[in-house]
Amino acid sequence: MKTKMFACLALLAACGFSLIVLADNHEEEDMNKLVFPEAYKVEAVANGGKISGVVKFDGEVPEKKKLAINKDQAVCDAVAKFDESLVVGDGNVLKNTIVYLMDITKGKDFDAEAKKPELDQKECRFDPHVQIVPVGIVLTVLNSDKATHNVHIFGTKKNNTSVNKQQPKTRKKMRLSREGVAKKAEGPIEVKCDIHGWMKAWIAYVPHPYFAVTNEKGEFTLEDVPPGTYKLGYWHEVCGTNNKAPVTVKVEAGGEVKQEFTLKVEETK
Repeated sequence: MKTKMFACLALLAACGFSLIVLADNHEEEDMNKLVFPEAYKVEAVANGGKISGVVKFDGEVPEKKKLAINKDQAVCDAVAKFDESLVVGDGNVLKNTIVYLMDITKGKDFDAEAKKPELDQKECRFDPHVQIVPVGIVLTVLNSDKATHNVHIFGTKKNNTSVNKQQPKTRKKMRLSREGVAKKAEGPIEVKCDIHGWMKAWIAYVPHPYFAVTNEKGEFTLEDVPPGTYKLGYWHEVCGTNNKAPVTVKVEAGGEVKQEFTLKVEETK
């Protein structure tokens, strides 16, 4: 009997270990959607160039999916809400796509505005839906609603960016000091409100300022890029990433590179 019991315990322990390993591997894979340089040096950029363009969607644009509001309807259902995972505008332009330089190792610093990032909870949705936050900078979360929210940022333990904090309707501004500062680049990582399950956003903690998120016209711009040849990448919530096959761009001093991306919905594996 004892032998059988020990055998069962050993089997359970082995299964448990396997599950832990799989979970950790999944976490690491999930956090490596963007490609970051091993190091980045801030220095003045003289006569830098520009990379700009438009991201478009390829395929039949699905009908907007209206979200079901099942809590705090008086506040949250005052304005109709739709799934923001795929926002396509006129001319099939694609919003909320991150476009960035994968391999840049030196260049300008973040500007003052980028060093004061804010994530708002307004009309029971996160704004912005996709956000860039510099590594080491404190994120401030706003609550513009007359409802209590819960800010749940699914960061990795090693980077100390996991956050799970309630924000009452009376607390309009909350700085995520120690627990909300990324030690290392990662992401984009998911943000949710555990109280209002339809609320979802993404944050990318980045080591340099050559990242842009496309606007409602699908536009992006990377400015003050030091002359050189770079790998240009993108990431989109449902259209995936080109991190294994980036576009190569050559930036001339004072010049401008035009680049257009056309993305499809990523096939599920």
